[in-house]
Amino acid sequence: MKASEALRIGDKLRPSTGTLGERFIYIEGRGLCSDAWGAIVEAIMPKVVEFNWSKLDPYKFERSMDAFRAIQLQYFASYFQMPVRCPGARQLITKVGGRLISRFGKEPELKTYDDHARVFNQGGITTECEKVEHLAGMIDHLFYKHRWERKDIANVVEWYEVTRSQAAINRNFTHYATNWR
Repeated sequence: MKASEALRIGDKLRPSTGTLGERFIYIEGRGLCSDAWGAIVEAIMPKVVEFNWSKLDPYKFERSMDAFRAIQLQYFASYFQMPVRCPGARQLITKVGGRLISRFGKEPELKTYDDHARVFNQGGITTECEKVEHLAGMIDHLFYKHRWERKDIANVVEWYEVTRSQAAINRNFTHYATNWR
């Protein structure tokens, strides 16, 4: 099963969590919630929800995380080798000079001076954008740093699985969060 299919199935199983780095977490009033990778792995191996996801016993929790990582690598090892860069790693801004020309009886016209245009790199949207190297990391990155919904991530991952092209990510990239640094 592909990660996009598993994410769509897993999205229907549990509510989404926003706690950074928690694959599964108990939230009062909502019960057990999962992040994007938690939903993917649960769709493949439903028994993963029976693991110890409480941090009260750190040894049991770490064993659960080790088992989770083993399942993740068994089924989705290729996703850790698919190269992807976050489109938010570089914000290019073009500064162009110009002026507004008003002529009697005509609409005002914007006249720009393109030969003096300068392009500036404003850096990444977040400090984590430059660190993304593979599709598995991009799934987490889009979920936590850019606050994408799991269904949107599933659509982009599906397009990437079909095309194996960075353009699938770039075409659909939007940043929902404020500029965190």
